[in-house]
Amino acid sequence: MSAAAVLLVACVAVLVPVSLARPWVGYLAYTWLSLMVPHRLVGGMVANWPFAKVIALATLVGLLFTRDRYPLPRRRELMLLGCFWLVAVCSTVWAAQQPQRAWPQLEQFSKIVLMTVVALVLFRDRRKIRWWLLVIASSIGSIAVGGSIYAIGTGFASLLFGPQGSMIDDNNGLGFALAMVLPLFAFLLIGTDRAWLRALLLLGFFCTLIAIVATYSRGSFIVLCVILPLVLFLLPRKDLIVAACLAGLTVVALTPPQWGGRMATITPAAYRATASGAQRVQSWYVAWKVGVDQPLLGAGFRPFTPELYERYLPGYSDYHDAHNHFLQVLAEHGFTGLILFSALLATVMLRMWRTAGATALAPQHAWVRPIALMTFCSLVAYVVGGMFINSPYFELLYQMIAVAVLVDDMARSPVADDAPAAARPIAALIAERICHR
Repeated sequence: MSAAAVLLVACVAVLVPVSLARPWVGYLAYTWLSLMVPHRLVGGMVANWPFAKVIALATLVGLLFTRDRYPLPRRRELMLLGCFWLVAVCSTVWAAQQPQRAWPQLEQFSKIVLMTVVALVLFRDRRKIRWWLLVIASSIGSIAVGGSIYAIGTGFASLLFGPQGSMIDDNNGLGFALAMVLPLFAFLLIGTDRAWLRALLLLGFFCTLIAIVATYSRGSFIVLCVILPLVLFLLPRKDLIVAACLAGLTVVALTPPQWGGRMATITPAAYRATASGAQRVQSWYVAWKVGVDQPLLGAGFRPFTPELYERYLPGYSDYHDAHNHFLQVLAEHGFTGLILFSALLATVMLRMWRTAGATALAPQHAWVRPIALMTFCSLVAYVVGGMFINSPYFELLYQMIAVAVLVDDMARSPVADDAPAAARPIAALIAERICHR
């Protein structure tokens, strides 16, 4: 076992008792392990160890006994998320065409939904939310730092990939995740008094821009062209503008002709003429046909197989998933799932925009507006990127939804933002109910 692997195992071993004693810290550790997947980066014998699941279990046990928790917010987003999960369960039980692939995906999605609920009862606190966003940004941003150094050192000679075996292992997935965390670096600069931390956040912002370009992902570049002007418009800080300009100059100076040639195929006609573009068009067509043929519950998780493609495109052998969030959900869970998934995204984005407007003139909630706007930007990146990649069960999305619900709940509450929790432990409530029976 390498020194890095030993260090990682030791770190997780220390975090287990900490998670039992302080579940909210355990959730931060879980976020780090599930987004950055350091065991995949370390490799070797620890590459497939379930570190995130171990920390998640310790956090859940700690949640049973902690008083540091809050009531579950009652918001429309939670109802939509619960209904979407129920549809996923129904499509797996009754409609899955590939049950051996559908059940593991349902298990993974159920874990994400459960941990989203856990976050909602642990993080109704401005300080904790800021720590959470810092962990999210640094988990993905650390990959961006290493990737940008490699890209600059090699003159953007090759595509940048994420940790092997993770949800962001290919260039498109990595670029998509980087675009989602880019607004978080901008938000975290607000209220940061320490000069060293501001410098690190600016470095993360700069490196994330470089790393997105280094992925050679056309979809991620389109997202960048949308999200960067939006962030700079909503948060016009000089240091961010300078960092963006420096990143732009670096890209112009170092990117080779093949990068420009790849980006030149973004136009509709040129895109369809490329192999990957034609592949996506075929995937979109098959996903649409599957959803239309099974409109209520779809075909279950991960239905795309050579046999399925043969049914709709005889003779076409290069089969793939839908390459689109929404068409993937349509194929897997029918129009029922698509409506719920789209409504969830639209509701949370609208809530963040309204929350930002409602708190613009409220001094006691001055911190709410920038975080609401940056969460909105992150969700915009998710929706735009979703036209070219299928990640409807990407954990970062559901964490951002939880952040949005918590921020809105705190903005509406007459209680002070950092009021301590005073809840009885869940284990005590369960024991009391059992004894009364």
